[in-house]
This record gives sequence, structure tokens and C-alpha cells, in this order.
Amino acid sequence: MIAGHALDRGPGVIVVVPGSPAATAGLRPGDVLLAIDGNALPAETALSVPFDAARAHARADMVLDMLTHTGTGVSTISLWRDGVVSTVGMAPLPACPSRVHLARSNQRNAYADGRHVFLTTGLLARLRTDDELAFVIAHEMAHNILHHATIMRGSDVKHGLGRTLGRSGRIVRETERAADARAGDLMIDAGFDPVAGAGVLDRLGGSGLGIDLFAAHDSAASRIAAMRGVVDARRVR
Repeated sequence: MIAGHALDRGPGVIVVVPGSPAATAGLRPGDVLLAIDGNALPAETALSVPFDAARAHARADMVLDMLTHTGTGVSTISLWRDGVVSTVGMAPLPACPSRVHLARSNQRNAYADGRHVFLTTGLLARLRTDDELAFVIAHEMAHNILHHATIMRGSDVKHGLGRTLGRSGRIVRETERAADARAGDLMIDAGFDPVAGAGVLDRLGGSGLGIDLFAAHDSAASRIAAMRGVVDARRVR
């Protein structure tokens, strides 16, 4: 699919939001983005290369800088469509505080750094429904909305094995619970089912045995139950 759809040449457009700058510019699902204002987009890594957060951050920031350096001016987007290279003009519109990126990696991981959300193709392959994808993205976006990256960089949170022990472990698990709660609200507002989405946790290794001493998250069963609580709370508002 990567070779057949030219995705080895650049990122592919999966969906275009109606009324967005991309829709106004004429971008379509299936387009492959090649360059911005004549500058080629940075190349992706090979699928076999392990996911590296620092490398992914640098690539995402480079693309973002290329899109925003003109401010509210029009950028020329070069794209590949049906075997033909063409260009469209797009004026950016700042809106969402987080940007979601798909990283080519066999690792099953999702990550938020305060500005970006990353999920890997290895994780995406394990997801079966839009609700499950929305759950993963909403959870990571919630970390950014709640400024959890700042908390994780604080002196109260340890690195290595000690990260999930003692006070550090309590802080980490509290941020994960808060991210789940906010993710549930985000999903409901966007028309997704938080309980169905959280069901993916059972397939991603949740044991259902409660909080493991070294775990950053509660058990899958506890997190799914918490999503039911979010849904019930919204029903009585």
C-alpha cells in the first residue's frame, strides 16, 4: 500500500474537515503531500526503524514550521494525486492546541509531549474501530490539554524504575486517570463512544487484576469502568 499509493513520498491525506483551510484549498483524501512553498517535506524513517520520540518531534516541528512561517499568508502545497504532481494554495487557520501524527514504526505506542500527539503504525494496526482510534488520540490529547508534560518533567516524578513507585507513581497514575476522564468528555463531544473505545485496552495487555506495583495505568477493567462513569455522569447533566 505504501508503494502503490506513493506514501513513501510523503504523508497521505486521510480525511479533510468540511469548511477547513484544506477543504477550501481543494485538498482531497488520498492526496500525498510532497512539499510546502517548494521545500520538500522531511523524509519518513523506514518502517523497521524503532520509534524515536526525539526524531519524531524534530520532524513534526519541521513540518509545522514550514506550514506556519508565512503566518496567515497563503502557502503553496505540492501534492501527488492520481499519478500527477500539482499544487494548491492554502491559508493556515490556527485552532487546535495539539497536532496528531502517525509515525511509521512496528512498535505499539502512543505518546504526547505537550504540543504533539504521536501514535505508531504498529499500534494503529491493533485498532479495529473509529471509537478505539478516538480513545487513543483523545487520551493523548488530554495529556496535552491538562499540561501533564510539565508535571512529568517536575522533580516529584522520577525516571527509570522509580517512576511508578511511591509518590512519583501516585502522580503518574493520577495524571493517567485524569487523561482518561478528559478523553471521555472529548469523545462524547466528538460523537464517539468512550466505553467502546476503551475496550481496546483488553487487547493491548490489560490484565484486569488491579493496579500493578510497576504499572503507570490502572487495570484495563478499571479504566473501562471509569469510562462508563464518564458516560453516566454526562447523561445526568
